[in-house]
Amino acid sequence: MQTHRISVIDLGSNTFNLLVAEWHCEEGLRTLYKTKYPTKIAKQGINENKITEDAIERAIKAFDQMNSISSEYQVDHTIAYATSAIRSAENGEDFVNMLEEKYQLSIEIIDGNREAELIYTGSKHAIELTHEKVAILDIGGGSNEIIIANADQVFWKKSYPLGMTRLIEKFLPCDPITKTEIQEIEAYLKKQLYDLYEALEIHSVKTLIGSSGSFDTFKQMLTLEKENINLEATQFEIKLKDFLRLHQLFLASTLEERKKMPGMDLVRVELMVVASIFINSLVKDAGISKMYQSAFALKEGALFEYIHQQKTKEESISK
Repeated sequence: MQTHRISVIDLGSNTFNLLVAEWHCEEGLRTLYKTKYPTKIAKQGINENKITEDAIERAIKAFDQMNSISSEYQVDHTIAYATSAIRSAENGEDFVNMLEEKYQLSIEIIDGNREAELIYTGSKHAIELTHEKVAILDIGGGSNEIIIANADQVFWKKSYPLGMTRLIEKFLPCDPITKTEIQEIEAYLKKQLYDLYEALEIHSVKTLIGSSGSFDTFKQMLTLEKENINLEATQFEIKLKDFLRLHQLFLASTLEERKKMPGMDLVRVELMVVASIFINSLVKDAGISKMYQSAFALKEGALFEYIHQQKTKEESISK
Protein backbone atom coordinates (compact mmCIF):
# COMPACT_ATOMS: atom_id res chain seq x y z
CA MET A 1 0.00 0.00 0.00
CA GLN A 2 1.18 3.52 -0.84
CA THR A 3 2.37 6.07 1.73
CA HIS A 4 0.99 9.56 1.17
CA ARG A 5 2.73 12.77 2.27
CA ILE A 6 0.14 15.54 2.28
CA SER A 7 0.33 19.24 3.03
CA VAL A 8 -2.85 21.18 3.73
CA ILE A 9 -2.83 24.98 3.43
CA ASP A 10 -5.75 26.95 4.85
CA LEU A 11 -5.60 30.55 3.59
CA GLY A 12 -7.62 32.12 6.36
CA SER A 13 -8.47 35.80 6.76
CA ASN A 14 -6.21 36.26 9.79
CA THR A 15 -3.72 33.38 9.53
CA PHE A 16 -2.42 31.02 6.88
CA ASN A 17 -2.27 27.53 8.41
CA LEU A 18 -0.01 24.70 7.29
CA LEU A 19 -0.42 21.02 8.20
CA VAL A 20 1.96 18.35 6.89
CA ALA A 21 0.92 14.73 7.48
CA GLU A 22 1.80 11.20 6.42
CA TRP A 23 -0.83 8.55 5.84
CA HIS A 24 -0.51 4.86 5.19
CA CYS A 25 -3.49 2.50 4.85
CA GLU A 26 -2.17 0.07 7.49
CA GLU A 27 -0.09 2.36 9.71
CA GLY A 28 -2.63 5.19 9.87
CA LEU A 29 -2.12 8.95 10.09
CA ARG A 30 0.86 10.82 11.52
CA THR A 31 1.22 14.60 11.80
CA LEU A 32 4.71 15.66 10.76
CA TYR A 33 4.52 19.43 11.02
CA LYS A 34 1.98 22.09 11.95
CA THR A 35 2.30 25.87 12.02
CA LYS A 36 0.54 29.14 11.27
CA TYR A 37 1.54 32.50 9.82
CA PRO A 38 -0.04 35.84 10.90
CA THR A 39 -0.63 37.07 7.35
CA LYS A 40 -3.67 39.17 8.38
CA ILE A 41 -4.83 39.10 4.78
CA ALA A 42 -8.07 40.85 5.76
CA LYS A 43 -6.46 43.78 7.57
CA GLN A 44 -7.33 47.30 6.33
CA GLY A 45 -9.17 46.02 3.28
CA ILE A 46 -11.83 43.49 4.16
CA ASN A 47 -14.78 45.88 4.39
CA GLU A 48 -13.67 47.50 1.09
CA ASN A 49 -13.47 44.01 -0.50
CA LYS A 50 -9.78 44.23 -1.36
CA ILE A 51 -6.47 42.63 -0.41
CA THR A 52 -3.90 45.35 0.22
CA GLU A 53 -0.34 45.39 -1.13
CA ASP A 54 0.99 44.98 2.43
CA ALA A 55 -1.18 41.88 2.90
CA ILE A 56 0.06 40.43 -0.40
CA GLU A 57 3.67 40.92 0.77
CA ARG A 58 2.92 39.10 4.04
CA ALA A 59 1.23 36.28 2.08
CA ILE A 60 4.24 35.81 -0.21
CA LYS A 61 6.62 35.62 2.78
CA ALA A 62 4.38 32.96 4.35
CA PHE A 63 4.17 30.98 1.10
CA ASP A 64 7.95 31.08 0.67
CA GLN A 65 8.27 29.37 4.06
CA MET A 66 5.41 26.91 3.47
CA ASN A 67 6.85 25.96 0.09
CA SER A 68 10.25 25.35 1.67
CA ILE A 69 8.74 23.17 4.44
CA SER A 70 6.67 21.12 1.95
CA SER A 71 9.83 20.50 -0.12
CA GLU A 72 11.78 19.51 2.98
CA TYR A 73 9.14 16.88 3.84
CA GLN A 74 8.95 15.72 0.21
CA VAL A 75 5.20 16.21 0.06
CA ASP A 76 3.54 14.44 -2.87
CA HIS A 77 0.13 16.15 -2.66
CA THR A 78 -0.94 19.64 -1.58
CA ILE A 79 -4.48 20.73 -0.75
CA ALA A 80 -5.03 24.50 -0.53
CA TYR A 81 -8.26 26.34 0.27
CA ALA A 82 -8.90 30.10 0.34
CA THR A 83 -11.74 31.41 2.49
CA SER A 84 -13.71 34.54 3.37
CA ALA A 85 -11.33 37.49 2.89
CA ILE A 86 -10.08 36.14 -0.44
CA ARG A 87 -13.46 35.04 -1.82
CA SER A 88 -15.01 38.45 -1.03
CA ALA A 89 -12.11 40.55 -2.37
CA GLU A 90 -12.39 42.08 -5.83
CA ASN A 91 -8.74 41.17 -6.41
CA GLY A 92 -9.06 37.78 -4.67
CA GLU A 93 -9.01 35.73 -7.86
CA ASP A 94 -6.00 37.64 -9.22
CA PHE A 95 -4.24 37.12 -5.88
CA VAL A 96 -4.87 33.35 -6.00
CA ASN A 97 -3.77 33.14 -9.65
CA MET A 98 -0.52 34.88 -8.73
CA LEU A 99 0.15 32.40 -5.90
CA GLU A 100 -0.73 29.40 -8.11
CA GLU A 101 1.66 30.54 -10.84
CA LYS A 102 4.47 31.47 -8.47
CA TYR A 103 4.33 28.28 -6.36
CA GLN A 104 3.01 25.79 -8.92
CA LEU A 105 0.03 24.58 -6.91
CA SER A 106 -3.76 24.64 -7.13
CA ILE A 107 -5.77 26.78 -4.70
CA GLU A 108 -9.55 26.42 -4.47
CA ILE A 109 -11.56 29.45 -3.37
CA ILE A 110 -14.40 27.88 -1.38
CA ASP A 111 -17.77 29.28 -0.35
CA GLY A 112 -19.11 29.37 3.20
CA ASN A 113 -21.11 26.14 2.84
CA ARG A 114 -18.03 24.18 1.75
CA GLU A 115 -16.05 25.77 4.58
CA ALA A 116 -18.71 24.63 7.07
CA GLU A 117 -18.62 21.07 5.68
CA LEU A 118 -14.85 20.82 6.17
CA ILE A 119 -15.07 22.28 9.68
CA TYR A 120 -17.70 19.66 10.59
CA THR A 121 -15.52 16.86 9.14
CA GLY A 122 -12.53 18.07 11.16
CA SER A 123 -14.46 18.62 14.40
CA LYS A 124 -16.19 15.23 14.41
CA HIS A 125 -12.75 13.56 14.31
CA ALA A 126 -11.71 15.56 17.39
CA ILE A 127 -14.87 15.56 19.50
CA GLU A 128 -16.77 12.49 20.66
CA LEU A 129 -20.11 13.43 19.13
CA THR A 130 -23.19 11.40 20.00
CA HIS A 131 -26.88 11.56 19.01
CA GLU A 132 -27.08 14.94 20.81
CA LYS A 133 -27.29 17.92 18.50
CA VAL A 134 -24.50 20.46 19.06
CA ALA A 135 -23.49 23.79 17.55
CA ILE A 136 -20.00 23.88 16.03
CA LEU A 137 -18.58 27.38 15.69
CA ASP A 138 -15.49 28.46 13.78
CA ILE A 139 -14.56 32.09 14.42
CA GLY A 140 -12.55 33.59 11.60
CA GLY A 141 -11.24 36.98 10.62
CA GLY A 142 -13.62 37.29 7.67
CA SER A 143 -16.50 34.94 8.45
CA ASN A 144 -17.94 32.66 11.11
CA GLU A 145 -19.26 29.22 10.23
CA ILE A 146 -21.91 27.63 12.45
CA ILE A 147 -23.06 24.05 12.03
CA ILE A 148 -25.81 22.26 13.96
CA ALA A 149 -25.05 18.55 13.83
CA ASN A 150 -24.59 15.28 15.70
CA ALA A 151 -22.32 12.29 15.05
CA ASP A 152 -24.38 11.17 12.06
CA GLN A 153 -25.45 14.25 10.14
CA VAL A 154 -25.61 18.02 9.65
CA PHE A 155 -29.04 19.51 10.34
CA TRP A 156 -28.30 23.17 9.62
CA LYS A 157 -25.27 25.22 8.61
CA LYS A 158 -24.50 28.78 7.63
CA SER A 159 -21.53 31.08 7.04
CA TYR A 160 -21.90 34.65 8.31
CA PRO A 161 -19.70 37.53 7.03
CA LEU A 162 -19.20 38.58 10.66
CA GLY A 163 -15.51 37.76 11.09
CA MET A 164 -13.54 39.48 13.81
CA THR A 165 -11.52 41.68 11.46
CA ARG A 166 -14.75 42.81 9.79
CA LEU A 167 -16.29 43.67 13.18
CA ILE A 168 -13.20 45.52 14.43
CA GLU A 169 -12.94 47.59 11.25
CA LYS A 170 -16.69 48.32 11.35
CA PHE A 171 -16.89 49.40 15.01
CA LEU A 172 -13.28 50.61 15.63
CA PRO A 173 -13.54 49.97 19.39
CA CYS A 174 -11.53 51.93 21.95
CA ASP A 175 -8.64 50.41 23.90
CA PRO A 176 -9.96 49.18 26.28
CA ILE A 177 -13.42 48.74 24.78
CA THR A 178 -16.23 50.79 26.33
CA LYS A 179 -19.56 49.51 27.71
CA THR A 180 -21.42 51.40 24.99
CA GLU A 181 -19.32 49.75 22.27
CA ILE A 182 -19.94 46.30 23.79
CA GLN A 183 -23.69 46.95 23.76
CA GLU A 184 -23.56 48.18 20.14
CA ILE A 185 -21.68 45.06 18.98
CA GLU A 186 -24.03 42.75 20.92
CA ALA A 187 -27.11 44.45 19.43
CA TYR A 188 -25.64 44.19 15.92
CA LEU A 189 -24.85 40.48 16.36
CA LYS A 190 -28.30 39.72 17.72
CA LYS A 191 -29.86 41.34 14.65
CA GLN A 192 -27.54 39.58 12.18
CA LEU A 193 -27.84 36.15 13.82
CA TYR A 194 -31.63 36.02 14.23
CA ASP A 195 -31.98 32.91 12.03
CA LEU A 196 -29.23 31.13 13.96
CA TYR A 197 -31.07 31.64 17.25
CA GLU A 198 -34.24 30.27 15.65
CA ALA A 199 -32.34 27.18 14.47
CA LEU A 200 -30.69 26.64 17.86
CA GLU A 201 -34.12 26.75 19.52
CA ILE A 202 -35.73 24.41 16.97
CA HIS A 203 -32.95 21.84 17.45
CA SER A 204 -32.74 22.33 21.27
CA VAL A 205 -28.98 22.95 21.18
CA LYS A 206 -27.28 23.43 24.56
CA THR A 207 -23.67 22.48 23.72
CA LEU A 208 -21.25 24.72 21.82
CA ILE A 209 -18.07 23.36 20.21
CA GLY A 210 -15.48 25.90 19.15
CA SER A 211 -12.99 24.89 16.49
CA SER A 212 -9.52 26.44 16.40
CA GLY A 213 -8.79 30.18 16.50
CA SER A 214 -10.02 32.01 19.57
CA PHE A 215 -11.08 28.78 21.29
CA ASP A 216 -7.46 27.59 21.13
CA THR A 217 -6.47 30.71 23.07
CA PHE A 218 -9.06 29.97 25.77
CA LYS A 219 -7.63 26.46 26.06
CA GLN A 220 -4.02 27.69 26.18
CA MET A 221 -4.79 30.18 28.93
CA LEU A 222 -6.86 27.74 31.01
CA THR A 223 -4.42 24.82 30.76
CA LEU A 224 -1.68 26.99 32.29
CA GLU A 225 -3.89 27.38 35.37
CA LYS A 226 -4.72 23.69 35.81
CA GLU A 227 -2.77 20.54 36.63
CA ASN A 228 -2.93 17.08 35.04
CA ILE A 229 -4.22 18.35 31.70
CA ASN A 230 -3.67 16.10 28.69
CA LEU A 231 -2.35 18.62 26.16
CA GLU A 232 -2.51 16.01 23.38
CA ALA A 233 -6.27 15.53 23.79
CA THR A 234 -8.27 16.72 20.79
CA GLN A 235 -11.17 17.98 22.90
CA PHE A 236 -11.12 20.26 25.93
CA GLU A 237 -14.03 21.38 28.08
CA ILE A 238 -14.16 25.12 28.69
CA LYS A 239 -16.18 25.49 31.88
CA LEU A 240 -18.61 28.39 31.54
CA LYS A 241 -17.40 29.97 34.79
CA ASP A 242 -13.84 29.95 33.41
CA PHE A 243 -14.97 31.39 30.09
CA LEU A 244 -16.92 34.19 31.79
CA ARG A 245 -13.93 35.04 34.01
CA LEU A 246 -11.62 35.36 30.99
CA HIS A 247 -14.32 37.22 29.07
CA GLN A 248 -14.48 39.91 31.78
CA LEU A 249 -10.67 40.02 31.87
CA PHE A 250 -10.53 40.64 28.09
CA LEU A 251 -13.21 43.36 28.23
CA ALA A 252 -11.28 45.29 30.88
CA SER A 253 -7.88 44.93 29.19
CA THR A 254 -5.82 47.03 26.81
CA LEU A 255 -3.99 45.56 23.84
CA GLU A 256 -0.67 45.82 25.69
CA GLU A 257 -2.12 44.08 28.76
CA ARG A 258 -3.43 41.20 26.64
CA LYS A 259 0.00 40.71 25.06
CA LYS A 260 1.38 39.94 28.53
CA MET A 261 -1.36 37.48 29.54
CA PRO A 262 0.04 33.95 30.06
CA GLY A 263 -1.12 31.67 27.24
CA MET A 264 -2.31 34.49 25.00
CA ASP A 265 -1.72 33.79 21.31
CA LEU A 266 -0.12 36.96 19.92
CA VAL A 267 -1.74 36.25 16.53
CA ARG A 268 -5.14 36.62 18.25
CA VAL A 269 -4.38 39.46 20.64
CA GLU A 270 -6.18 42.13 18.57
CA LEU A 271 -9.22 39.92 17.94
CA MET A 272 -9.83 38.34 21.36
CA VAL A 273 -12.10 41.03 22.80
CA VAL A 274 -14.55 40.97 19.89
CA ALA A 275 -14.30 37.16 19.62
CA SER A 276 -15.14 36.85 23.31
CA ILE A 277 -18.13 39.18 22.86
CA PHE A 278 -19.34 37.00 19.97
CA ILE A 279 -19.05 33.78 22.01
CA ASN A 280 -20.61 35.35 25.10
CA SER A 281 -23.58 36.63 23.07
CA LEU A 282 -24.17 33.12 21.78
CA VAL A 283 -23.85 31.54 25.24
CA LYS A 284 -26.15 34.12 26.82
CA ASP A 285 -28.84 34.46 24.13
CA ALA A 286 -29.02 30.76 23.15
CA GLY A 287 -28.84 29.39 26.70
CA ILE A 288 -25.68 27.34 26.08
CA SER A 289 -24.79 25.21 29.11
CA LYS A 290 -21.64 23.37 27.92
CA MET A 291 -18.67 24.44 25.83
CA TYR A 292 -15.78 22.48 24.31
CA GLN A 293 -12.73 23.30 22.21
CA SER A 294 -12.01 21.13 19.19
CA ALA A 295 -8.34 20.80 18.23
CA PHE A 296 -9.35 20.11 14.63
CA ALA A 297 -10.94 22.50 12.14
CA LEU A 298 -10.92 23.15 8.40
CA LYS A 299 -7.41 21.93 7.56
CA GLU A 300 -7.91 18.65 9.43
CA GLY A 301 -11.31 18.27 7.76
CA ALA A 302 -9.62 18.63 4.37
CA LEU A 303 -7.01 16.06 5.38
CA PHE A 304 -9.55 13.48 6.60
CA GLU A 305 -11.67 14.01 3.48
CA TYR A 306 -8.63 13.38 1.25
CA ILE A 307 -7.69 10.24 3.21
CA HIS A 308 -11.24 8.90 2.88
CA GLN A 309 -11.08 9.46 -0.89
CA GLN A 310 -7.72 7.67 -1.13
CA LYS A 311 -8.96 4.74 0.97
CA THR A 312 -11.97 4.36 -1.29
CA LYS A 313 -9.76 4.51 -4.37
CA GLU A 314 -7.22 1.97 -3.06
CA GLU A 315 -9.96 -0.41 -1.91
CA SER A 316 -11.60 -0.34 -5.37
CA ILE A 317 -8.21 -1.05 -7.03
CA SER A 318 -7.48 -4.01 -4.74
CA LYS A 319 -10.86 -5.68 -5.46
